[in-house]
Amino acid sequence: MAAVVKSTKAGYDAISATRCIVISELLTAGAGMAFAKLDPVYIDSDGKVRPAHDDTTGVAFDGFAMSANDSDGGLPCTIMGLGLIMEWLEDSDSYTPGTLLYVGAANQLETTGTTAVAMAISDKEIIVIAAPGVRS
Repeated sequence: MAAVVKSTKAGYDAISATRCIVISELLTAGAGMAFAKLDPVYIDSDGKVRPAHDDTTGVAFDGFAMSANDSDGGLPCTIMGLGLIMEWLEDSDSYTPGTLLYVGAANQLETTGTTAVAMAISDKEIIVIAAPGVRS
């Protein structure tokens, strides 16, 4: 697995944000569940937003957080998903358009995994290609 590092200038395309899947009115989880804005997340069985994962316990992904969670929990969080275009790739990276990206460790993406959730569309931008509900 090669980690795909999120850019320090990460942001999203406003036009795609008006057309993508949006899930709102959710609260973040508590201790040990910190994530930053535009990190991959999922909705747990308790209805709380947590960092997405793809590990020995399975894969869980619903979209990308539009706000950070400092791990205290109880903060409102909106998730944007399928169709969202983001400038997400680090300036030093250069991914070929069409490269599939998967949920990775430490709130990042990887170039290998169980289910692709995003795809590079330029050397800096990705588009979310997975609908909410990716589980295994």
